[in-house]
Amino acid sequence: MFKLQPYKRLSEAIQNEAFEPMFAWGLRMAIAGAVPVIWGIATHHISPGVWIALTAECICWVELKGTFGQRIRVLLGGTFLAFVFAILGSITGTSIWISTAAMLVVAFISSLFKNLGDRGSGLSICVYLLFIICNAYPATSFDELKTRAFLVLAGAGWTVLVSLLIALFMPARQPYRRSIALIWKAISGLIVTVSKGWDGKTPRSSTRDIYLQEKELRTAIDASLTFHSATVHQVSKKDKHEYQLAQLRKATALIGTHIISISGELEGVNTKTIDTSLQLKISGLFSALQQAADRMAVYVLTLRPEEELLLTSRLSRLNKLVLLLKEYKVDSDPELAITIKRIIQLTERAMKLFDSCLARLKEMDDDLPVFRSYSLYKTLYTLHPKHWINNLVLLFNFNTFTTRYALRAAAAATVAMFIYKWFNIDHGYWLPFSVIIVLQPYFGATFKKAVQRIAGTIVGGLVGGLLLRVHTGMHIKEIMLCLSFIFMVYYLRRNYGIAAFIITLNLVLLFNIEAPVTQGLIITRALATIGGAALAVIAGFALLPNWDRKWLPVHLANAIHTNYEYFLFTFFSPAPNVNWTRMKRNAESKNSNAFDSFSRYMQEPGGGKKTYSTYFQLITHNVRLTREINNIHLEEENRTASDTGTATPEQQERINDCLYHFNDIIQLISNFDPEIKIEVLLSDENYLSPFRLTEHELLYLDKMIIELQEMHYDLQKLVDVNGKA
Repeated sequence: MFKLQPYKRLSEAIQNEAFEPMFAWGLRMAIAGAVPVIWGIATHHISPGVWIALTAECICWVELKGTFGQRIRVLLGGTFLAFVFAILGSITGTSIWISTAAMLVVAFISSLFKNLGDRGSGLSICVYLLFIICNAYPATSFDELKTRAFLVLAGAGWTVLVSLLIALFMPARQPYRRSIALIWKAISGLIVTVSKGWDGKTPRSSTRDIYLQEKELRTAIDASLTFHSATVHQVSKKDKHEYQLAQLRKATALIGTHIISISGELEGVNTKTIDTSLQLKISGLFSALQQAADRMAVYVLTLRPEEELLLTSRLSRLNKLVLLLKEYKVDSDPELAITIKRIIQLTERAMKLFDSCLARLKEMDDDLPVFRSYSLYKTLYTLHPKHWINNLVLLFNFNTFTTRYALRAAAAATVAMFIYKWFNIDHGYWLPFSVIIVLQPYFGATFKKAVQRIAGTIVGGLVGGLLLRVHTGMHIKEIMLCLSFIFMVYYLRRNYGIAAFIITLNLVLLFNIEAPVTQGLIITRALATIGGAALAVIAGFALLPNWDRKWLPVHLANAIHTNYEYFLFTFFSPAPNVNWTRMKRNAESKNSNAFDSFSRYMQEPGGGKKTYSTYFQLITHNVRLTREINNIHLEEENRTASDTGTATPEQQERINDCLYHFNDIIQLISNFDPEIKIEVLLSDENYLSPFRLTEHELLYLDKMIIELQEMHYDLQKLVDVNGKA
């Protein structure tokens, strides 16, 4: 078993790379960064080679996701920004006061790039680092400025060339399919978490563990929508591939909702009191579902016929296990019998969605490479001004959180730049650079990253210093430089401490090519990093901080309000099943915001957390409300054409009862967010819901009433505590 462990890890690494190509990203950076260095050494143009490599490395920090057109826009936008801010740094570096003023503007703008998501973080590093390095080595004449501009453009052009050459051979729709495959991987992880405890060997997962996996699924769906935003209702059937992929993504998301529903049905079942054979059948059912989800993820990504065959065999096994579960008789416990029947029903619906996904993939033609799929017109259309305008609007979205963060970052970076320039610290540009890297929108994340960066920087500097003592003829430094490009990207999201170590090692080796790095310089670098991290922590604590003890009630109020709108959409709108998944996404996203805020709240320094259990209970109630409304819509999705009609008066009375409890809660949440504007709907005796409720839907409605009553009690308790405070 021990001997197989390395092979198992290698297999997992290869599989993870297929879904999230971090190694390929690192390899792109290695080619873009190492080739100019090799050219510089070979032709004795070391300084130009280093500048080209530095520019290439900065632009390569921008992760290339999405379609070929999106990648072109990101690369061209990165090239433009790199050039502008490199020139700005080059012409301001001779004056301490102009440098400090420019730092204020650059830090503010680069922090706003957080609005653009993952790509924005890379652009932020690109802009900030190039400005700081060029400012540290300013151009003292017009000829030097022209040379600097040429080298920056050469580095940017080389990066664009390498990136596009790689992208041209990529299947055109692979990024879309990869985003859907990642949703399937998240579903697989959710099934594993839900299934724990049913094998009789492991303890069952807690409500929190299941919700965290549910959040992973929500994150994967949101990531897909970020880069491929067109939903089923927005895509024409004429665009065959886009339509099929949009339908595939919707069906995939619905399977995840069915798994959550199965988890909810089993929540009240005690594994210790049921028959062992039934327990093993349920465990086997989960195992088959998880294997089918894994195989579907691989098939969606690769479209290989052999993967389709494996997937078909897993679905066949799943069908047999459902039949075995149907044959099991639970005569002694009617309530358990109802639960098992419901699980079978939900699993069969999930299997139909599996078949639908398989059919969608079969209807698609071969996924041709980009160079065969993009015509000249289509390529030029990717540069349409509307795309740039949309990104600019998104970039300068001055909401409360990003604006406060940008102002905080700008102030801290400006102070760091002033200290570096005023005391003329050798290579002191690491001081403002560490500030922007460490500083995060929230204090807890800033402190954690500061600790990781300080540790990684000190160790990286020491290892880099030892490597510099190695004999030149062994070429170990050059080999380590090339490898560092790859591994610093690979560990960027896995372990930031290791990534900081490799980044430090990379820069020590890179700058040593042009001029020898001394031991004193490594110590200065470490001290500057510690100083920059300290400034970031102080700024996060004292300057316009986003304390979640203040924002948690606001996030909670917004989550409850969104659930209220979801409820009204479901029972008090003429067409509740039209694009209901949009309402579902909104509710789940708000729940996620509240949960994340609660997690940060628990990490904040200071006391005053006596109400944390009440907040957690309220978030849990709200999550369950969303799930019950989702379950009602799932029932409607599977309703037959003959089973239609409006709600009966008795059913409407129970709906109005639910509305009554919701309205009571809505009156209370204004205590948590005075600025929230809510239109309360009063019940109408003559109104009937546009669909007749099934037996299961009535049960979900009763569960909602219980959750609402408990939520009202907890909210009132919080209002009373805050009133006394």
